[in-house]
Amino acid sequence: MFTNQEPTIIPHQIQELQQITIWGVGLIGGSLGLALKKNGFQGKRIGLGRNVSRLENALQHDAVDYITTDIAEVVNISNLIVLCIPVTLVPTFTKAIIESIEPQQKRVVVTDVGSTKSVIVNSVEEQVKSSNSRAVAFVGGHPMAGSHETGVDAARAELFKDAKCLLTPTEDTDKDALQLVKDLWKFVGAVPYICTPEVHDLIIGAASHLPHLMASILTNTVTDITTQDKQALDFTATGFRDSTRIAAGSPELWTGIFLQNQDVIVGLIDGIVDNLHEFKDMLLKNDEQKIEGVLEAAQKIVMKQREE
Repeated sequence: MFTNQEPTIIPHQIQELQQITIWGVGLIGGSLGLALKKNGFQGKRIGLGRNVSRLENALQHDAVDYITTDIAEVVNISNLIVLCIPVTLVPTFTKAIIESIEPQQKRVVVTDVGSTKSVIVNSVEEQVKSSNSRAVAFVGGHPMAGSHETGVDAARAELFKDAKCLLTPTEDTDKDALQLVKDLWKFVGAVPYICTPEVHDLIIGAASHLPHLMASILTNTVTDITTQDKQALDFTATGFRDSTRIAAGSPELWTGIFLQNQDVIVGLIDGIVDNLHEFKDMLLKNDEQKIEGVLEAAQKIVMKQREE
């Protein structure tokens, strides 16, 4: 299942919310806060985090209206909590939310922006079930609008405009919560798509995770090529920079992503290795026709993407 939920009218459901908490006000969280305000959100945008100086910076950038490091302070007054944090922290932080819910608290919807989904969704849903808490409804989410830049200084209100946003409900996902999260991303300009966590991890593993891995390996490989007095790295130009730009992303963040999606990544690596061996064989056989065919096939795909 992989369906596109086309944006229609700006949802009134978001306008009715009094509090939206953004846990982690960096590039994604900061951009979300800016987009909410730009698009007319009238409620309070709360910035939650552990680093006071970063929170103060987010406040100065007008990404949020109020900042705090106290989970309990905001959990029980928020209608929606968006976890804009590394994938490895989502289960832990969701557990903290569940444990901070007061008995009389109305339901709070929790969603995330993580680049992996199966591990996160399975873990969080198990937490909700084991806690017997009906006050927390979780919806897995992933806006495809990241950047190699980090921090609220790089945030911008237009980041999500026309960006795909994958939502990964399961049979246990509350339908009203799913609708609210859809409305959130529509409100800030994104185009929601629905798929299972497993489909998400396969597609994004190929479309996002593998390119980052290849950019990092390419960078390290070229760096290792040296002669007595020269380095290959000193002679790289725009082609190298274009191919390796995304390798500038956070190593800590991407380590967590690769480990959480390791089954998919391992399979994709096997595919790359097979393709490289096949191309190596073409070179050794001086098979000009097949070599050109590989390059032409890739060229056509890239040109078609540019036209779209």
